[in-house]
This record gives sequence, structure tokens and C-alpha cells, in this order.
Amino acid sequence: MLDLTKLPAALTRGYTAIAVAATLVAASVHFATYGPEGWAPTLIAIWPVLFFGIFPIAGAAIVALSMSRWQFDVVLGQLPLLIKVVAVVGTIYVAINFGLMFKALSGHAQPGIYVARLFTGHALYFYGFAAVIGYQLDRIRRGKVELMRAPRDDALEADPFPPPLSRRMVLQTALSRAECAARLLRPQPRRPFAFIGAYGLRGEADPEAFRLELGGPRSSLVYAVGRFEGTGPTFIRVLLTFKRWHLIAIAATLLVLPLASLMGFGWQGVLFVIVFAGGGNLVFGLAQMRSLLQQIQRATEAQPVSIE
Repeated sequence: MLDLTKLPAALTRGYTAIAVAATLVAASVHFATYGPEGWAPTLIAIWPVLFFGIFPIAGAAIVALSMSRWQFDVVLGQLPLLIKVVAVVGTIYVAINFGLMFKALSGHAQPGIYVARLFTGHALYFYGFAAVIGYQLDRIRRGKVELMRAPRDDALEADPFPPPLSRRMVLQTALSRAECAARLLRPQPRRPFAFIGAYGLRGEADPEAFRLELGGPRSSLVYAVGRFEGTGPTFIRVLLTFKRWHLIAIAATLLVLPLASLMGFGWQGVLFVIVFAGGGNLVFGLAQMRSLLQQIQRATEAQPVSIE
């Protein structure tokens, strides 16, 4: 497993500099496609180089995070607000650009400049993504990112989502509070053929309370917050819930409706996106919630005694 905190400074800073430079070049070429028609031959010749450069540059960032087994949302969630805003605006722009160029290419007699605008838009997005990851990798190396930070949403925890998006449980165990807390953060052996929850739990726990989510490189759509009560037996009150921003992202898939219409897709394409991007994530999140509860029960040797 790759320890991101021990990456050499020359590596993280050099990689970030390369990714930032590539982003600036991609942005220059992309927006030049809106310029004079005389630029078209040069831009058409350049865009393949930019596009295929995505794989080694952006791929290196993805491999680094995958080898570290840290989730993308843990790393990206601690970005400065300004970078988050720019990332959202850039994502929306690239999606709109894709729709417009897809439609333009369907009937244009000379599609070269539209192809360049389409693919340089993708290059701009992925190089920007690589630059952001490089920036965060350097901050991780300098101890500026808390990799073990537990999920927290006080407003959501006070007023949870309705079932099945959240679930309250009361568990009972013969273990002490301190032993429960220690076991929750103890590395768990990977189960054969396990897919969801194979890497155990991450977060924080003490003899009073805990905040946990699934570990591993896959994004955890859910988390658990709980507290310990009593002694001999110990009762564990648990709230399992979807993360607010993940549900907002899933709901945002509905925005593909006007985009799909713009691209000329029929209702079949729209339905496909809604079912697989929206419904698929909901099903996956519910499976994660079940795995999270099972791991809490297994670690604390607890059984449910009531459901609120």
C-alpha cells in the first residue's frame, strides 16, 4: 500500500507543475477553437497530442490514489472552497460543451474544428483533475490533509433522511465500551471474494461515541454515527445514513434531461442515465449501508435489540 505522506517533495511538486502546465495548454488550445477560422488546421493537428496525453498524466493520479486505498472523496473533500467552485463550474462547462459538439458533429460538413473543441474540452477537464490531485498529494505530504477525518453532518444527524436513506438501530454487546471502540478501528482481514467493505472501517471511535465509514479506495456513499450506553451489557445506538452531498450528486443526474435533449437523445437514453447513474448509485449505497452495519456488529460482537 502506498503511503501518500511519504511521497518525495520533488515528485508531488513536479507532477503538479506538469499537470498545471498541461491544463493551461489545453485551455489555450480549447478556447482558441472559438477564434479565427485560419487557426483551425493548427488546432486540428494539436488536439490528438493533448487528448492522448491524458492517459499518462491523469492516469498517474488515479493509480496513486488507488494504490493508497484512500477514497477520492476523502482527498478531494478537503480542497479549498475556491477550487471546489472552479471544479464544479468546469465540470458543467465540459458537459455542456460535449452536448453542443455532439449535436454539431451529427450534421456538419466540416467537423474538424468541432472535433478539436470536443476533445480539448475533455483534455482540459482531465488535466485540471490531475492538477487538483497533485495539489492534494503535496498537501497530504505536508500534513495539510486529514486522511482519517470522520464524516460529520450535524444537521443531518439531528434530522435524518427518511428510510431507507437512513436507519436507526440499537445494538447490544457483552464487550466494554473501550473494547468496542478499539475493535471498531482495528484492521479487519479481507474476506475472500468481498467486494463492498473489503477494506474494513475508517474514522474515529472512543469509549463514548464513534463516526465511521467504509475504508478502501471506493467512495463511501454512507456513514455511521453512534454512541455507547450502559455497562454489562453495552448498548450501541447507531444511525446509518447516506451522505448529503452524495444524494445531491445523484439527484443532479436529472440535469441530464435537458442535456440529453440538446444532444438529440430520445427518452431511452435519458432513462438509461437515470436508472444506471441514479438508481444504480442508490442500490450500491444501500448495499454499503448493509455492509457497514455488518462490520460494526462483527467488530463489537453485537446483536440488534430494537429498531427505532
